[in-house]
This record gives sequence, structure tokens and C-alpha cells, in this order.
Amino acid sequence: MTKTGIDLGSRFVKICTENEGKLNFYKYNTIDFYKKYINRDSSGQLKIEHSLLDNSNSKITATGYGRNLMTFSNAGVISEIKAHFKGARKQIGLDDFVLIDIGGQDSKVIKAADGFIDDFIMNDKCAASTGRFLENAANILRINIDEMAVYTGNPCKFSSTCAIFSESEIIGKIAEGVSTEAISAGVNLSVARRLLPLIKRFSKNEIYGAGGVVSLYGVRYFLQELLDKEINVLENHQYNAAIGCVE
Repeated sequence: MTKTGIDLGSRFVKICTENEGKLNFYKYNTIDFYKKYINRDSSGQLKIEHSLLDNSNSKITATGYGRNLMTFSNAGVISEIKAHFKGARKQIGLDDFVLIDIGGQDSKVIKAADGFIDDFIMNDKCAASTGRFLENAANILRINIDEMAVYTGNPCKFSSTCAIFSESEIIGKIAEGVSTEAISAGVNLSVARRLLPLIKRFSKNEIYGAGGVVSLYGVRYFLQELLDKEINVLENHQYNAAIGCVE
């Protein structure tokens, strides 16, 4: 049987298929995926229609931001916490660990103990510790997010803890003549500082990272400095939740 896991993220849809132990990965822009591959069946229910799902023996499981927006006639659903836990456990082979997932809309920290979810904490109320804030900051600076991510030297300080006001501060720093490098480093540091309270609660175990943001050098650098501990980025960090759906 082919197993298919779909992570319906706010920015991208990630798909993992597993057949005879082999994993394959696919990624789509979320809006493009919804327009092209989600349709209504004869009963009026939503159905995911994709060439990867043509096999009648395929088991489909979905998770992610989009799982709460719609119900599918041909897919089961699991929570993001469960999907990320199962994906990380499959990838690293450990029963005890801490997983950080920093997504486009939220951030979450999961503590695993003895092969089970022991505890978790989420921040889905404020965008200031998410990928969306980093993208907006990079757009204001007229650089791409990968370029912004390399800067860690001489970070400027941001006083606001709110993403909207922080973006106004970035514009103010530009007007003051602060360099793009210093502003970028300051943005990376501010995201790390906002994540710190979530992570410190569980930081005794080995820490692993999932999602696109944790793979960015600048944010990870400052998190490691603040925690005085290494963060290990999962090999398939962007597909971790999709992997958890096929486990």
C-alpha cells in the first residue's frame, strides 16, 4: 500500500509518499495547490485530486494549517503536533528529544519522552516569531529572506514585541541610515528572542528543528547563542509533518 502524507501549510503544501519504505517529496505553493488539486466530488464534499493519489490502495493523511479549513472525503486528518512528533521520531530514531517547528503562521515546541508526546507549547497568536514576519522584513529591506538570514554581526535593537510595530521600526531604522546588514541581524535576533521563552521550558533534551525558519542561519545562530546549546536541523526539515502523516 502506498501511504501519502500532505502538510497543508499556510505558504506551501508539502507531500510525502511512502512505498515499500522509500520516501518521495513534493512541494507546491498553497494557493496554486488549492486551485488545481482540490475539487468537490459528486456528493459535494471536497476531494484532493492529484496524480500521486490515483492508486486506489493509497492511504491519504493530511495535517497542517489547512486541515482546519476544510474536510476531505478521501483523506484522514491528524493534528500538527502529532504529525511533527511522528515525523521527527521517524527521522532521528530517538524516543527523547525536543522539536522546534517554526512555520509561516505559528511556532511550536514539542517535548518527547519515552516515545510519546510528553508536553508541547504553541504560539499562534503573534506573527513576530514566524516565517511570515521574516518574509515581510526581507520585503521591506528589498532583499530575499536567504540573504537576510546570513547576517548576525552588530544587530540593531528593536523595542517592539509586535510584528506590525516591528515592521514600522524597520522602516524607521532605514530612515536613520542603519545598514541593511545590521537591520537584518537585528531581525534575526528579535525572532530568536521571541522564541526563547517557548524553548527554554524544554531545553534539557537534545533539540531538533523543523520548518523553513529553523534552517536559516541567522535565527538558528542567535537561538544557539541564547540557549548555549546546538540545534540539530532535521534532514528533511520542511517535510517533517508530511513524513509524520505516513508513519
